[in-house]
Amino acid sequence: KQSVMNRYSVIDSKLQREFVLLQGTGCRWKQCLFCDYHKDVSDNPFCVNADVLGKVTGVYGVLDVINSGSAMELDAGTIELLKRVVKEKGIHTLWFEAHYMYRHRLADFAKQFAPTKVKFRCGVETFNAELRKNWNKGMPENVTPSDIAHFFDGVCLLCCTEGENKECIVNDIEIADRFFEYFSVNIFCNNSTPVKQDRELVSWFLKSVYPLIKDNPKAEVLLENTDLGVGD
Repeated sequence: KQSVMNRYSVIDSKLQREFVLLQGTGCRWKQCLFCDYHKDVSDNPFCVNADVLGKVTGVYGVLDVINSGSAMELDAGTIELLKRVVKEKGIHTLWFEAHYMYRHRLADFAKQFAPTKVKFRCGVETFNAELRKNWNKGMPENVTPSDIAHFFDGVCLLCCTEGENKECIVNDIEIADRFFEYFSVNIFCNNSTPVKQDRELVSWFLKSVYPLIKDNPKAEVLLENTDLGVGD
């Protein structure tokens, strides 16, 4: 499965950048109810990652790095290679993803790529504390959007699962738009977890919400997991 997974893409539309899906050393949280990405591990992630990073050209000067977990879980060899690629390819802006539990480590992690500007996204999924708790996101219930924005430049939202409602989805998008410079809205796609997609919510979203946000310069809507060109 890993050999056919696409791990590199170039996004030519809005928010132009190169996009890579690397392998981490294993998600340290690994308890989100809806997630099975943590299965993307191997005995030698550097071997996988070196091949992917070899495709980076620096075409837009922006590189977006995701992995099955948080950026801090990339192996040392991959980090060193990434530093070299950033320098050689003239990358001026780097994006990473990280769990909220790493919030106090982001600044130090970013320093090693200086003078490249480093930005972080957090998989918040929702600003509804009760729903976050149900999904076992591992974030304090009293965390506010401004608390998150203090550490993170962007967020990822998950929507259209059973148990959600229209008001919650609209509220999440409005908050993300107000507090962050980037946000993605990910339609949940059924996987190996017990969480299921709500088809009626998807139909409503496509008709009533998607047209309103699809041209928002800081929003990306993923109707499928592979919409950004990586994954399987």
